[in-house]
Amino acid sequence: MTTPVSGRAPADAPVVAIVPAKDRADLIGATVRALLAAPGIDHVVVVDDGSRDATATTAMTALDAVQADATGRGDTGRLTVVVLPHNIGKGGAVTSGMHAAPTAAIYVLMDADLGDTAAIADALLGPILRDEADVVIGVPVTAAGTRGGFGKVKELASRGIRSASGFETDTPLSGQRAVRGDVLRSMVLADRFGLETAMTIDAVRGGHRVVEAPIAFEHRHTGRRLAGFLHRGGQGLDIVRALWSRRTTPRLRIGLIVGLALLFLAAAVVQSSVWEPSSVAGTQSAKKVVVFGMTRLSLDDLGTGITPNVDKLIAEGAFAGTSVRTIAVRPSTVEAYASLGASARVRAGDPAADAYAPGDEIGLFTAKELTELRTGKKANGEIVLTGVAETLRANEKRFLPSDPGALGEALHAAGKTTAVVGNADTGLVAVDPNASLQRPGPIALADLSGSVDFGKVSPDLLRRDPTYPFGVRLDASTFLGAARKAMTEADVTLLDPGELDRTFAIKPQTTDDQFEALRVRALRETDALLGAVVRSLPADTLLIVTAVRPPTGTWELTPTVMWGKGVRHGYAHSPSTRRLGLVTLTDLAPTILDALGLPVKEGMIGHPLRYHAVSGVTDLSRVRDLNALAGYRERIYLPLTKGYVIFQTIIYLLTILLFSARGGVGRARNAIEWISLAVAAWPLATFVFRMIPYAWNLGPFGGLVMIGIDVAIVKLARRARRHPLSALSWILFATAALNVIDLSTGAHLQQASVLGYSPHTAARFTGIGNAAFAALASTTILWAAIHVQYAPRRREALWGAGAFCAVVFFTDGAPMLGSDVGGILTLVPVFGLLLFVMSGRQLRPRIVAYAGLATGGVLAIATGLDLLRPASSRTHLGRLVTDIRTGGDNTFLTTVGRKLSTNIRVFSGSFWTWIVPVIAIVLLYFLVIQRGWEYDMPRGSALRAGVVAALLCGLLGFAVNDSGTVVTALVFVYMGPFITLLALRRDEVPKVLTPTAPSGGVEVVPIG
Repeated sequence: MTTPVSGRAPADAPVVAIVPAKDRADLIGATVRALLAAPGIDHVVVVDDGSRDATATTAMTALDAVQADATGRGDTGRLTVVVLPHNIGKGGAVTSGMHAAPTAAIYVLMDADLGDTAAIADALLGPILRDEADVVIGVPVTAAGTRGGFGKVKELASRGIRSASGFETDTPLSGQRAVRGDVLRSMVLADRFGLETAMTIDAVRGGHRVVEAPIAFEHRHTGRRLAGFLHRGGQGLDIVRALWSRRTTPRLRIGLIVGLALLFLAAAVVQSSVWEPSSVAGTQSAKKVVVFGMTRLSLDDLGTGITPNVDKLIAEGAFAGTSVRTIAVRPSTVEAYASLGASARVRAGDPAADAYAPGDEIGLFTAKELTELRTGKKANGEIVLTGVAETLRANEKRFLPSDPGALGEALHAAGKTTAVVGNADTGLVAVDPNASLQRPGPIALADLSGSVDFGKVSPDLLRRDPTYPFGVRLDASTFLGAARKAMTEADVTLLDPGELDRTFAIKPQTTDDQFEALRVRALRETDALLGAVVRSLPADTLLIVTAVRPPTGTWELTPTVMWGKGVRHGYAHSPSTRRLGLVTLTDLAPTILDALGLPVKEGMIGHPLRYHAVSGVTDLSRVRDLNALAGYRERIYLPLTKGYVIFQTIIYLLTILLFSARGGVGRARNAIEWISLAVAAWPLATFVFRMIPYAWNLGPFGGLVMIGIDVAIVKLARRARRHPLSALSWILFATAALNVIDLSTGAHLQQASVLGYSPHTAARFTGIGNAAFAALASTTILWAAIHVQYAPRRREALWGAGAFCAVVFFTDGAPMLGSDVGGILTLVPVFGLLLFVMSGRQLRPRIVAYAGLATGGVLAIATGLDLLRPASSRTHLGRLVTDIRTGGDNTFLTTVGRKLSTNIRVFSGSFWTWIVPVIAIVLLYFLVIQRGWEYDMPRGSALRAGVVAALLCGLLGFAVNDSGTVVTALVFVYMGPFITLLALRRDEVPKVLTPTAPSGGVEVVPIG
């Protein structure tokens, strides 16, 4: 039976044996009986260090076998069992034992596996009782021999003790020791198996007398098995940690922390120039540019023999996969060509494609008159678009950096002429070749008046053929004749036969086999037209073959081939993506202008394409693999996100109900801890999953693999038990560290990962995305708070946290690494104020003002560094400043307005929004209702500073980024486990048991 006790040893028990025990139900009984029978031992304290077996109850029953001593004193009160809720290691267990018996004159430390030989404890007391020593180390008279290891760990400890204190010891790792009470209480005991090594050093350095005494004892050896080597490996790490803090000075340790951080940053800068693909601009300017549109051409069509002319151009020119995402949810040929012409993602509906000859009558007006009436500009061209005004109005409130028609305007302003030939008529619904047609091509080259100088888009390009979709087909000879004329007359020509679009328009009305036959025929005929165009190209012409729309109703990468004047064989490279072989639709307009020697129009978000030369055959698999991976990411992203958010919602509501119940969480405690850590580990698991080669082949099983990775991370993290948030701290650090390493080596894990960005749909292709930024920022903040809160040397911990924050900030915000302007605006004030508060100083308004000024200063430095780079290598930060310099305040206001409008749009449409109120309820319950703000993180606590900093990060991240609530939501994702685990551990303190009470029960005794 048990009874409440004070946690103090009896007043007449000056000699206390402390026995730390972990899963020692097999030998703890014999060890305790031997100690209780030892005449010199007055009190025995067994510390059950988070055992999973019956160690505590076995120790309690050991007293029954011991009779009262000769003095009649009896055994009442001679045994205390301290039960720790979690394993904290040998050093922490001995500290807990000292708190349970704080007035002992002598402490005898004994291992739990001594069994009957523990009776030799008396032999350790003599030198102290005779005042010959302050610390006595027991030396076994029998060597372990082959039952032990090879002595490497022992040698490490011996050398460490000798170099740190000059003391020569034969048994540095002996756990059998007697120590004067005041001496042991004056020490800060090292963690885990570093206890003995550190104790010897500290005692000698403190001027205390340390002697070794031979005694006959026996304990269980781990042997030369795998388990034994693993045990000794962990023991060696503990010893190294103990020696590190005793062989180095605080100044040296801080210097090393700062030096390592600077070394890492220098390596990251150097590495950034290694992983970014090398490229060169076109070797010569072209006299003409021809764009040949092969809408709906797939990457999988290449190299199959269906498109021999495209394959030949790839073999001679430069190839790239193209991200063709526009504003619409689904691909649209009209919007794709409009976005090409604007060099920005623009909105364009079907009316934007209405193209006519100037004299065509539309109601009461000719096409030219109607266009001039709507735009207020004079239309001077063979082709006019009557819907250009509607397209401009549709984009008025989108704060676009560049308007539809920007390419045509720039060409006409430079005196260049444009031409379009084609009939990509996706809206054709009748067999009559004279039916009203949609012709998307002209919108790519039309200016703001809707004019294209030359070309042909009339029904004359079609002829009847009942075997073709809608009963009409392209007249190849008419098309080629118009194309040759256009290429001769114009400086920039767009050709799009439209056969593929017409074929896909009837897909719902055909079987799969019928459609595939039609599609292959359309591909072959379009490729044949391309071959004829190549043979007819004027001299010094740059040819761009591109598919502005993917072949399916979902987004995919499509082929783009550069051939002709100025092109080098290999891959096309875009400074927009900084990825080898990946370009964007918005890069084509700047490329056309640059090829003609014209400046890129202000506001165009794309970059002129460059070339990465290769020898031999261009490998298309890298682009195909990226396309497959991105497609897989798009398929699993929404189900995983929804599942993750819904799972958290259910779990947190159940957790609140359990905490509110009369009996508390009870047996659910372990499950709540597991699940909370799993929630925190999920983002890390998604990035680890991204490291799996050909992950897209896993299909629906990919989610199960991620869950398996998540479970493995939690299982590994739970091995850390030094303090209540140890496991969470390791997960947070691993998440931040992996992102930092990834950003420093090319951000490969960001691309097409669940919390990264997709080359199919994202506006960013390099650096760090908003979701990953939120994970990086919040994990760094909360890890820093935990690290400083529980560190034994707070000043050094503060330096360590500051150094890591600096590394995170630099890799996130540096133009050549994370390239995150929003990160600079968020992390500088948040990290700065967090470190300031954790240093113990009071936050005042002027400090906040200084943080704001520092943010502006750092942003200015980052901008300056970016402007020092070549124009082709600058990020959007450098380009924005350049555009503001030329365009004034309007460019800046447009950028701000676009980000705000995007934030509002994404806020209402993102599933991540739902997690914000859920975690807000969790914070309200645990911090306010459960008074966690007072109990778990009192004033002055680094944990409180971390929570406030994380909340500030979520708010600032929402304000300065354009991803809606994604940043806030992912910051909150980590706040949930952080708060829950603190609340879960609030009542998890040691239970002190004694077998002397009649009524039963236990009383809590703090560890200290």
